[in-house]
Amino acid sequence: MENKRKVYISLPISGYDIEERRDTAMKMEIRLRGCGFDVFNPLGDGWVEGLTTQQYMKRDLKGLLECDTIIFLKGFNHSAGCHTEMTNAFATGMDIWFEEQVNMELK
Repeated sequence: MENKRKVYISLPISGYDIEERRDTAMKMEIRLRGCGFDVFNPLGDGWVEGLTTQQYMKRDLKGLLECDTIIFLKGFNHSAGCHTEMTNAFATGMDIWFEEQVNMELK
């Protein structure tokens, strides 16, 4: 059985329209799945409305640790949550991708 690369989608959420963020994450998820990747989308995988930021981060970090790759979408550098995910990705030796890089490679 082939072991698929699992990619975590990291994007800023707080301060944005949640439906726009969900749409942005879903578009990337569809693209990645179309290229044969398994995906953890924090706005799709078990999303529950009404949690605190800390509760979302705990849930998302568990999902992150199940992945071997993380992709940072535009605006990540202005997000405390994305910064936390990046720190964990570095600490655990994950492959790190950026949306601009993937846009060129997945055309």
